[in-house]
This record gives sequence, structure tokens and C-alpha cells, in this order.
Amino acid sequence: MADRVVVTAPAKVNLVLRVGPPRTDGFHPVASLLVALDGLADTLDLTRSSRRELACPGGPAGAANLAWRAADALETEVGRPLPARIAIEKQIPMQAGLGGGSSDAAAVLVGLDRLYGLGTPPETLERIAAGLGSDVPFFVRGGTQWATGRGERLVPRPVPDDLWLVICGPVAPLATGAVYAAFDALGAAAEIDPDPPEGSWAAPGFVANDLWPAARRLAPQLADAADRLTAAGAQTVLLCGSGGAIAGLWHQRAAAVAAAARLTDAIAVASPRHGGP
Repeated sequence: MADRVVVTAPAKVNLVLRVGPPRTDGFHPVASLLVALDGLADTLDLTRSSRRELACPGGPAGAANLAWRAADALETEVGRPLPARIAIEKQIPMQAGLGGGSSDAAAVLVGLDRLYGLGTPPETLERIAAGLGSDVPFFVRGGTQWATGRGERLVPRPVPDDLWLVICGPVAPLATGAVYAAFDALGAAAEIDPDPPEGSWAAPGFVANDLWPAARRLAPQLADAADRLTAAGAQTVLLCGSGGAIAGLWHQRAAAVAAAARLTDAIAVASPRHGGP
């Protein structure tokens, strides 16, 4: 056991996000290439305590925070209290499609496990994570994963080479539920191909997000942000998750850094992250 553990909770992008029509349970099946990022992350500081406390400036308090519910879920799994003071330093903006809340929840599972020396098997942590949200199992595992189902079925994929991202926004805060409702209203959902694309991210048609038309309908200013990134030299532009952040993709770090310096709404220059939390 330790008295204190610090865990990094990275942001993510979906280089590919295919979305099918809603299932009978109301959830949409997805097939997505999820990539954890270096360059944009929250930091969680967990300290053993006599009772649980959660400090998350700018984020939800108490049980409204997914990180709190993650601690509840792990305590239920192990059948004992795991009191800790959890301080979250937020860098990942909310309602941006970058997975900040899910990443924080995964970091709590991993952090509490380390803090109390539980030795919980990774597959058990991922099972607990799946009960918290679609992206949480991915953040427990990290790296680059092909996700299907609701996002809980993960298959490792090669980390993309020569990829640098300039992340802007959120251009407009977007609630995930609202974007999916707009996606359904467009009536364009079709059965999705569950197989990952092959080849380089730079190949034509590789990078794609089925939620882009729906997000653009809710926030037309996203199109302007995408145009600014293209004008700055991005090889391709991508809606981050369900929005409302936008990412431009570059082959070279120097070009990405130079573009970010010219864009007033750029919040990070990031690259794929190797390994887990």
C-alpha cells in the first residue's frame, strides 16, 4: 500500500467513429479507433484518508462526478471502504468529446487499486469500468484500441505513426445525448462495418466521424473552426468524439506547433500515447 498515488488521466480522440442505429436498449452500436493522447491530460492526486473527499474545481461535485461513482463501484467490487482524498486538476475541457470525465473515472479505479495495494486484475477493472460508461474501459487499458459494442469491447491496434494533433475548443460545448439525438433525427444511420480500417491514418477516407453532420447542425461554428485548421495546414480535420472540440492532424510536430501558435482557440498540441495509465 501507499499513502499517496498520482495518476495521469489523458484525453483521447476517435480517429474513426462509426455509429449505427439505436439498439432496442436505446444505445447506439459503435466501431471506433480510440487513441489516448500525450499533451492534454487531467492529473489525479489520491491520498489515503479517513473518509472520501473529491475536489474537482470546474467539474461536478460529489456523486454527480463520474470519478466519485468509480470509487463507489470499486468499493462494491472489493466489499470494503477505500476512503481517499481525490484531487482532480482539470486540463481537459468538458463537453469537448475528449473523454475527460471517463478518463478521470478510469484513473480513480487504477489509482485506488494502487493506493490500497489491491492487485485487482486488469480485466476486472475493465469490467467495473464498463458499468460506468462506454469510454471508461478504454482509459483503463490505454494506448490505441479498436472498440466495438458500446465501446467496451477492445482490441489493441498499432499506435499511429507520425501523428500530431492541434486541438481547438471546445468550439461549442455539446452534450453527448443532444448530438446523438440530432444524429437520429437526421435518419442517416446504417449498419456499421465492425472491422478496423487498414493502412495509415493519412490515407484518404481513413479518418471519419459519423457524428460530424449532427454536431455541425447543432453548432454551425464548428465548420468555421474546421476551415481555420485546414487553412493553417492540417492534412485532415476531425470532430473530437461527439464534440465540441475540433482537431487538425499533421505529420510533423514542428508544423503542428507553428499552426497552434497562429490559432487563438488552440488548447493543446498532442500525440498518441503509448501504454496505459
